[in-house]
Amino acid sequence: MHQNATTQIAVFPKPGPAASATLHGLGAGFALVVWDAGTQDPPRHAVPSVDGVDAPRPHVTLSVATLWGGRRTLCLLRWRGPASGPGIVRVRDGDGRLLAETAGAVDLPDFDPTSLLDGLDAPTRLRVVRFILDLCRSAQALRTDPDFVAACRRLVLELSPRPSPLRPRTALTPALLLCEGTLSSEFGEIQAALVMTDEAIGPAPFEPLSGSAPPRQDRVPLHLVIDATLCEDRALVVLVGRRGLACRVLEPRRAELPSLLERATGRDGLPGPLRRHVSRCLADRGARDPAAAAAVRELQVLVPLAKRQLADPARPVGASLDLAVPTGGGGLFLAGWIHDPQGLATGLRILTPFGEERRLGAFEHRLPRPDVAQLYGLSAGERTGFVAFLAGAPEAAPALQVQGELVLASGDRITLVPPPRPQAADEARNAVLGAVPPSRVTPALLEQVLAPAVSALHAAHMASRRAPEVILFGRQVDRPVVSVIVPLYRNLDFLRFQLSAFATDPAMAEAELIFVLDSPEQRDELEHYLHGLHGLYGLPMTLVVQGANCGYSAANNAGVAVARGAALLFLNSDVIPDRPGWLPELLAALEADPSTGAVGPKLLFDDDSLQHAGLLFAQDFRGRWYNHHYHKGMPRDFAPANQPRAVPGVTGACLLARRAAFEAAGGFCEDYVIGDYEDSDLCLRIRSAGHEIRYVPGVELYHLERQSISRHAGYTRGAASEYNGWLHAGRWSTLMEQLMSREWTPDAPAAAGLQPRRAS
Repeated sequence: MHQNATTQIAVFPKPGPAASATLHGLGAGFALVVWDAGTQDPPRHAVPSVDGVDAPRPHVTLSVATLWGGRRTLCLLRWRGPASGPGIVRVRDGDGRLLAETAGAVDLPDFDPTSLLDGLDAPTRLRVVRFILDLCRSAQALRTDPDFVAACRRLVLELSPRPSPLRPRTALTPALLLCEGTLSSEFGEIQAALVMTDEAIGPAPFEPLSGSAPPRQDRVPLHLVIDATLCEDRALVVLVGRRGLACRVLEPRRAELPSLLERATGRDGLPGPLRRHVSRCLADRGARDPAAAAAVRELQVLVPLAKRQLADPARPVGASLDLAVPTGGGGLFLAGWIHDPQGLATGLRILTPFGEERRLGAFEHRLPRPDVAQLYGLSAGERTGFVAFLAGAPEAAPALQVQGELVLASGDRITLVPPPRPQAADEARNAVLGAVPPSRVTPALLEQVLAPAVSALHAAHMASRRAPEVILFGRQVDRPVVSVIVPLYRNLDFLRFQLSAFATDPAMAEAELIFVLDSPEQRDELEHYLHGLHGLYGLPMTLVVQGANCGYSAANNAGVAVARGAALLFLNSDVIPDRPGWLPELLAALEADPSTGAVGPKLLFDDDSLQHAGLLFAQDFRGRWYNHHYHKGMPRDFAPANQPRAVPGVTGACLLARRAAFEAAGGFCEDYVIGDYEDSDLCLRIRSAGHEIRYVPGVELYHLERQSISRHAGYTRGAASEYNGWLHAGRWSTLMEQLMSREWTPDAPAAAGLQPRRAS
């Protein structure tokens, strides 16, 4: 016989008495050698050979007891067929003693499940069947091999000749059905589920779900999400458990089935475990099936769970989950309250719609809840409220509503169901910021709870924005010297005053005027309004309409994206010039020194007191850095405010920058929420790039401060300013400290060359 370089010729001692073995073909190059022997111990190591040549590894052996007291051994080997001769298979133990041999065979005989299982009790039959079925997990080629598939079907039907049905009950999507049947209550945990058609065998596409048995009943419900085509093929479903094996046949749908939403709102509904199971299956399929992704979202949106809380002052414990916001990336923000004067609770258990579990063992961040204090007759300062952030692994689909359980020391649980989270990422972000009163925000709460939730939701909102719409009014300036960018949000009251001031200023004819609307719901109103103002004043204008409210930074960056000027003036809509000619003067200050990257003017309140004479940075009693304005509230002609000089920064209400310096700084940072600290962040970026910033007191404009941001509920009702301040200080504390250690008098040396170490 010809042998290749790796083939080993077995040399054995003189063979002794051997059992007569039978050979079974399993397909795809696998064979099963089976023999019965006496009561001797099973072989610890079996080495099969074909015509004296060791069978290629791996080969696996199973030895089981027969009903008549002997042992049956199954040896699985790869079968390549004999090179010549009769093809005798011999099996020896590790010491070379012959255990069994077959009569010669050139071709493998068909698989015979009857002889294989004859003489074995039920548990032993299960072991043999599992031994063979495990092959389809380890050998991919076997799953579609017709001989192996046929062998497995005969083997399973030998144990279960009349399989019980699994009937379609719900059409989850056009391609997925929820099938239902029953299972013995003694079956126990399902360890594996296989699907057998006439052509293939493999793992079920989704794990089955079995319920718990009602009292004095021996059957439990069985649910399986399956591809509709498998039902039409009447495929077999084989369930493998620790103590048994069950076979079910998938029946084709015989009538119109209720949809998922119809089932969820019907008489029987979707019990909690089944709802989570269906949601998990749909979420797993959703990555490649849009209908499945839509179904799991629609279930959460259209059939939300009813809110549940325990708020009875007569009970010794009470609790509520008022807000539960999965934030993407696996994070979960929680806000609620707990009244537990006797210390009965040990923590909170959270279940997502997809079956994932989170636990909160301690309520570390507590807050006063006046409403709860009033309910239970407590002092107003009693800290019954809590917020928390739980990290975790990302889930297969967005979770809009979770379920909670307040876990008691006895192991008993109180179910808590919050309302669904706001669907839009920006609304969810604002809800998180609104869950903590600004006066209760601490550095630890910011870093451990608010920041991870807000940053993830804000990033998701910014990633979802659409490209803006650009509308032109009139013939645009050919080569604008300056692009004036005015972000607009809700408040349009001052626009006509600002435009009338521009229209009476000849210098504005050289400027490109760009309005960026950050409240797109006002698009039609503003377009109509600007048409009228353009007809009245003849000023060419550009309107950029954002797809959603993305905040001050994004609005200004969107304006820059369409701007053509070499200088960029960022101007609030509530800033009104006090006289013509202000823009050339401001531009001259910018161009006077090539090292200057940005300049800002004097800004006045409507009573002629100072609002801004340059930005500075200062620490509060806790050491936190904040923005401040030089000489705020002083008279208009206050002498120190009339000195042109370098300053740490200038306000974004009116900031003129070289385009090159703006782009070198990376533009406005869009990590800040809604609008705060972006201007000082830009100034610090410009300084980090090596440019100077100067205050120009000869240019005076009126600023009706914070007129637009005051209309943003997400800002005024929450902790956005505290979050932005924390973010700003974390990035720029080192540079702010360096800047404020210098003199900022008119004769002080420039500070543009400071190189900060930025915090991460």
